[in-house]
Amino acid sequence: MAKEPDNLGRVAEIEIDESAAIIVEQIDNEITVAIASVVGVHFQVTAEQALELSRALALAAENAAKSPASTEA
Repeated sequence: MAKEPDNLGRVAEIEIDESAAIIVEQIDNEITVAIASVVGVHFQVTAEQALELSRALALAAENAAKSPASTEA
């Protein structure tokens, strides 16, 4: 769940499974996205790129929720 940055700048830590997570940190105008797993990947994005990523994820989530496959259990 996203939140206000803590004293370390961490905005969110989203656990994907037991061995992987996505971490978002923000200090001033620098935004860092880390994919933490056996092999970690870190990259910085601009505020504009972060908004574009957020919109893309929201659209994909909305479409996935409407998908017939999402109602199958």
